Amino acid sequence: MRNVVGCGLVFIAIATAFSQTAANPTTILGILEENPGIHYGDPNSRAMRIVFRANGHGWTAFRSECPDHDCGSFAADDYPIEIAWTIAFGGRKLGTVVSRSVENNHQLAPSQQKIVSTGLIPTIEKRTEAFEDALLYRPLIANSEPYFTDPDLWKPFKPPADLITALRSQFRKSFRTLCRLNANDESKLEKFIYQDDDVRLVKAYTSRRGWIVARLHLEAIDCNDVEAGFDIDDPWFAVDPTKSVILLGSGFELVDAGDYDNDGTSELVFAIKRDNRGGYELSYDNFKRHAVFEFGYH
Repeated sequence: MRNVVGCGLVFIAIATAFSQTAANPTTILGILEENPGIHYGDPNSRAMRIVFRANGHGWTAFRSECPDHDCGSFAADDYPIEIAWTIAFGGRKLGTVVSRSVENNHQLAPSQQKIVSTGLIPTIEKRTEAFEDALLYRPLIANSEPYFTDPDLWKPFKPPADLITALRSQFRKSFRTLCRLNANDESKLEKFIYQDDDVRLVKAYTSRRGWIVARLHLEAIDCNDVEAGFDIDDPWFAVDPTKSVILLGSGFELVDAGDYDNDGTSELVFAIKRDNRGGYELSYDNFKRHAVFEFGYH
């Protein structure tokens, strides 16, 4: 995601009790990212951001944001100095990369590591603005263990009409009152009475277990938005095999799905893309549990 250098916040990723021993195995999940150049005309660079870890009891996020400057100082022993990663996408291995912590590197956030291995760095698709407000290569999952398959077989999906109706119904329950800018005075908001057909399906995915995730879109504003003018972020919904629909959240984009802790079921990783906020969210255990790695750009 975006380089956070010079934004006034200190970011750290502390891995206390980091271990690769059989008695306490820890799986580290990272994200292979592309950073834009710091100044206009500077070249982009690739880096590894360390985001989540699993130790057999679930997933937790590394520390991503610092409430004060004092916590910017931490012992090197608390941080995984160097990690060999397996890079994957869509349940298949793309390659391997080694990253290492580097002190006093102004091009990296403290939660990022420099790629020190030689050879081609895995890349798929063309650069896109889907994950960031800049034209960058899409983020890719990196695992400290060779776990990358997707046993749930998540794939793009075109929902039938009755399911779209159910999704729109849940959208309305989740967003009962919305607004738009006043046509005569854009500094003011007015209530927006929208129709179900105004809510558009952006994309959807389904798994072999019968779960579905879908992203919906409506050009509208949260009436409580005191700054007025920011559209609501596209919300994502999950549909269980019984067709019950729940709101997952807004302002993120699906990165990938895979069994990253080798427990037989897939986790989903989303990239956070909100106003001045970035990071990642990992959903697992049938969307009942989440780990969130989030930071501010300024």
